[in-house]
Amino acid sequence: MFLALGLQDRLVGYGGLRDITRLPPAQQPLLATVPDLSNQGMNLETLIHAQPDFVFSGWSYGFRPGQITPASLQALGIASYVLSESCIRQVARERVSLEDTFHDLLALGRIFAIEERAEALVNGLRAELQRTTDALQGLPRKPRVFVFDSGTDIPVTTGRYAMPQAMIEAAGATNIFDDLDSSWMRGNWEDVIARDPDWIVIVDNDRPTADGKRQFLLSKPELSQLQAIRAQRFVLMDFAEATPGPRNVQAVRRLAHALHPDRISSP
Repeated sequence: MFLALGLQDRLVGYGGLRDITRLPPAQQPLLATVPDLSNQGMNLETLIHAQPDFVFSGWSYGFRPGQITPASLQALGIASYVLSESCIRQVARERVSLEDTFHDLLALGRIFAIEERAEALVNGLRAELQRTTDALQGLPRKPRVFVFDSGTDIPVTTGRYAMPQAMIEAAGATNIFDDLDSSWMRGNWEDVIARDPDWIVIVDNDRPTADGKRQFLLSKPELSQLQAIRAQRFVLMDFAEATPGPRNVQAVRRLAHALHPDRISSP
């Protein structure tokens, strides 16, 4: 979000990005001289040493009870902002939406006094998303999608409050776990088999590689009769695409193209 808004010169550190080469090529040089605080052992001491005036993170993505929280930062005179999508960890919500991403971008625009820049970015993203959703109106059937993040004995997937839920809906499909009141969560293979997804979205977070996850799913005997496995219908989604950010919209179109190639052209 910061890089898309042109705020790289305001960064004194970042965390959670395992490999800078996972960024779009044009953005990689923008972080080349910014300290990776997570590699230094992300904690309150590391954060204070970086001397920030402001911290932007999410619950369970950086803010954690008993560790770094908005309250602990406020006591030190450091302002903060919590990622909207992650607020389900603290307060009840009705649903997650791509508007959560747009809301955060606009909020950062106000905080850093670049409202026009933020509005231009969000308006472009909204228009691109609208073109996709308009093309998917009146679908006779919505494919069932299973999001596979990680895990072998127990799969980590997404319930109704994680960003992939909103992305799958916008792409003209349904999340097989959209009835579960959680965001990123641990599921079980028995429910995956019972709900028989048509497609599987593999989240590429390097644990292990995306192809390693695909081969694991293909080699798991009890999954062999799933529609998605029999037809080998997989869509790869980078971790930065599956979590809130400006890349969500392009990922929605790519997913929609895979699911509905007759309606959506290649991005």
